[in-house]
Amino acid sequence: MAGSSRGRRQPPPVETPREQNPAHLAWEGRVGSIPLRIEVPHAGKIFAEWQSPNGNRSKFSKSIEEFEKGVLFQLVISEGEAGMAAAEEALKAVALAEAERPAPVRQEAPRKKGKQKVRQHRRSRRPARR
Repeated sequence: MAGSSRGRRQPPPVETPREQNPAHLAWEGRVGSIPLRIEVPHAGKIFAEWQSPNGNRSKFSKSIEEFEKGVLFQLVISEGEAGMAAAEEALKAVALAEAERPAPVRQEAPRKKGKQKVRQHRRSRRPARR
């Protein structure tokens, strides 16, 4: 039967980070001739993907300064003056996205006190006599 539900079940498609939430996209364009995609899920987390002549690259950064040094500086050096305007535009878009998406606040769970360990004798692996 062609439409039968008794056949093998197909596994659900695996979602990549960019397919999970398109609202994370902060900027997409070209720095010179290199395509660049920047996502900011929340402040303190910047994800960049680009295709260099050497292959696909990606990097997570924790701050705008780290992103600028690790990604944009590398792209501007490889592309020269042609990519400078696009790099500045991307940097402004990341700063705006970080301002709009504050970092999530973690609530600390109360710490559980674990089981007390038995003190061992200094020369043996057995517990000390009392």
